[in-house]
Amino acid sequence: MSSKIIYAKEFDICVSMSDLVTWEGEFKTPNADLQAVFTTLGIPADILELHESYFAHLYNGYGDVHVYHAENNGSSILAIDMYRELTDQIDLTLLSLRIESPEFDSVLAHLRSFFDSACCQVAFEQVSHSRRLRNMLDESRYPRRVEKNHDYMQQHFVHR
Repeated sequence: MSSKIIYAKEFDICVSMSDLVTWEGEFKTPNADLQAVFTTLGIPADILELHESYFAHLYNGYGDVHVYHAENNGSSILAIDMYRELTDQIDLTLLSLRIESPEFDSVLAHLRSFFDSACCQVAFEQVSHSRRLRNMLDESRYPRRVEKNHDYMQQHFVHR
């Protein structure tokens, strides 16, 4: 009798948006481990652009969901929720990924290193089915009101 293995290739990672970049004097660069993940998977997300976009609004209560499909790597995908909750004081952001790559072990090592070096380590979850990822991928949920008594409607952007 053979048993099927369910692989845990989906991740939900919550860190501060500031952890996505590294400051070298007055200049910021993408976090090297996170950049390695995106490069290996062929995910066309620009970390510096995401960082700039997140901080473009001076106030909390803004931010959209961005979905990036891997260019050359099958069904690998990144979804990032950049909404800043009204009471958020540490600029939390949620990255959800599906990793479908022969380089899985290398990508996992970089992803783990990224989280371990983060100043604000809220969550690192490795699962076989991420509900958060599915919710962010479901375009029928958008635009949506994220918080009661706040009129911002979160948008959904897909980048291919």
